[in-house]
This record gives sequence, structure tokens and C-alpha cells, in this order.
Amino acid sequence: MERKKEFDMADLPKDPGFTVPEHYFDALPTRIMQRTAFAQARSASPVSWFWQFRTALAGASLGVVFALSFLATQYFSPDFSANMEMAQISQRDIYQYLVTHEELETADLAEVPAVKPNPSLEFLDVRRTDLSEEQAKELLEEEYDYR
Repeated sequence: MERKKEFDMADLPKDPGFTVPEHYFDALPTRIMQRTAFAQARSASPVSWFWQFRTALAGASLGVVFALSFLATQYFSPDFSANMEMAQISQRDIYQYLVTHEELETADLAEVPAVKPNPSLEFLDVRRTDLSEEQAKELLEEEYDYR
């Protein structure tokens, strides 16, 4: 194989490249100003107005559709009718449903208000000793049931 010669930049001829006429960049701004100052203003074509109107109309119609759909969902809300139907169900029906439900525990029934609430302890003649005796009896019964 033949060995290639080493490349030396100093051996290459010096080419100045592209030359610019004298005072070209000094005169360039005035030439540009002369062309733009005497140029006629372009009139807007009817097609450009059509596209602007079409874009504005599309945006406005999208806003109207959004507003109408928002108002329709607020007006025809299914939650309102469900709340009204639930308000019409009596406490007795709710209690009967909860009692007959298989997966119900007694702790769940404790949270349900009674159909006919008992009179409050304020209006009854109940002494603290009576209450403590009843609590003691219940605790003894629970203790006995656990054994």
C-alpha cells in the first residue's frame, strides 16, 4: 500500500472568499428604508377576514356549548331527586329494612334513631344509684357470658 502524504495547511492557497463592494454595509440601511418607505400597503384580503371570523365563531360556539352543558348538569342534577325520594321514606321502613338485612350487626342498629324515641332522662325520675346498679348488672352479665 502506498502511504498518503501528510496534509499541511500552509501549503494550501489562500483564498479571500467572497468580497463585498466598498461601503456596502454603510449604505444598506438607507437602501432598505427607501424600499419600505415607498412600498404600497397591502390590503387585507376577504379570505383572511373569513378565517378570522371562522376562528372567532368556533371559540364562541365552544364557550356556549360548555356553558349550556354546565348549566344542564346543574339543573338536571340526579342528586336532588334522590334526596327528595330518601326524605319520603319513613323511619319505620328504614328500621325494618335494617333489621331484616342479613349482614347487619347490633352496633349498626345503635346508630339508627328509634321510631318512637324514648323520653329523655331529664324528664324521668331516675337516680344515679339506679343507673349505676343497672350498669353493674350489665357488666356482670357480660362477664358471665364471656366465660
